[in-house]
Amino acid sequence: MSLLYLTLVLSLGMYLFFVLFFLSGLFHLKQSPLMAPDSLSKVTVIVAARNEAKNLPGLLTDLIKQDYPKELLEIIIVDDRSSDETWNIIDAFAGKNPQVRGIKIEQRLASMTPKKHAITTAVRAASGDIIVATDADCRVPKTWVASMVSCFKPDTGIVAGFSSVALETNSWLNRYQQLDFLALMAANAGSIGWGRAWSGSGQNLAYRRSAFQKINGFEAVTERISGDDMHLIQAIGASAVPEFNTNPAGAVQTAAIGTIKEFINQRVRWASNSSRAAQNNHFFFLFLLSAFSLNLALLIAALTTGFSEIIVVLMLKMLADFSVIFKGLLLFKIQMRPGTFLMWFLIQPLYIPVIGLLGLIGKFRWKQ
Repeated sequence: MSLLYLTLVLSLGMYLFFVLFFLSGLFHLKQSPLMAPDSLSKVTVIVAARNEAKNLPGLLTDLIKQDYPKELLEIIIVDDRSSDETWNIIDAFAGKNPQVRGIKIEQRLASMTPKKHAITTAVRAASGDIIVATDADCRVPKTWVASMVSCFKPDTGIVAGFSSVALETNSWLNRYQQLDFLALMAANAGSIGWGRAWSGSGQNLAYRRSAFQKINGFEAVTERISGDDMHLIQAIGASAVPEFNTNPAGAVQTAAIGTIKEFINQRVRWASNSSRAAQNNHFFFLFLLSAFSLNLALLIAALTTGFSEIIVVLMLKMLADFSVIFKGLLLFKIQMRPGTFLMWFLIQPLYIPVIGLLGLIGKFRWKQ
């Protein structure tokens, strides 16, 4: 047996193991009902924004409409050195809504990267026992805060929520993004179903303020440009119970990336964070290695020997991928065209190795 086919067989076996791990973890997840008003905690919603004048009005409108007791809800928006109308929008909303508070950062902090500094500033100013966070380019339902808070049990430290890409247009890029993000969400949710906090999205995250303080916030990753969400879920999840919110009432929508170049840049940035996180989690590293090696081996085999030689491996991988995605579609109430899955599946052998390698060398742009 050649080295190529040995790699295919070994990586496929490891990959199928992780698919079963994610799939069974998804079946472990239970939907949390909304809590009664008399058992709710004081909550601070935090948003770090830089040059988000286009997106903030929509999000702020959603936040002030939350069906959560106003006396228990605080909203802190941090303007991180914006050069557009971001601060004026925050100031206007704060003037009309007492629960909204703006914090303006004028200078970049030398000892910590910008977004982590903005989040840390917001958490330090927060009065809520629970921090609920999202991004400025997201939209949230009026039940969002109540749903995320309802997932907290006495031993819960952090809750990851579901995020989806909004289908603003029916372009192939938007549909690909939606499915690719669903696959990531399903894998994250599956691992949390087994009590292993690997990753999550800062678009929809909640954690105890005391848990943030216990891990010393971002002290261990102050120099990392991004990856604040992955650090929080892994660090807090290592010492307290992680949960995943499957209730549609707590789901968040984010805008689709507009161009292929921007999409690749975003995924490379995410991959750069995953590679570092895997260094501290050998089980997570094995999953990344299996996905990378399997897709790379499939690509090389297809180019050198043809698809007919690897049809069995392709069919097994397709069945495995579809099983996790299909469970995710049912769990998170998302619809998908069969053609979108086929397009996504055929692109993976090229997409995964390229994004993984670029992530290792840190080839991406980010707001500074």
